[in-house]
Amino acid sequence: MQLHVIVEFLEIPALPPLHYRAEESAAREFLAGMARWHGRAVVRLDRAMSAGLALLPCHRLFEK
Repeated sequence: MQLHVIVEFLEIPALPPLHYRAEESAAREFLAGMARWHGRAVVRLDRAMSAGLALLPCHRLFEK
């Protein structure tokens, strides 16, 4: 199952939230990795998928 991935960079207020899709395991690994690597990025996951969402860049790095 795929999840909606929302990424916000708090130190760049002019940058709107980024929206992607990813398989659940990759989305959860991305969330954990961003929490460790980038404390000012907020990553949220939900099931609110919409047509046309781009695949999370480099999603294969986060697949288990």
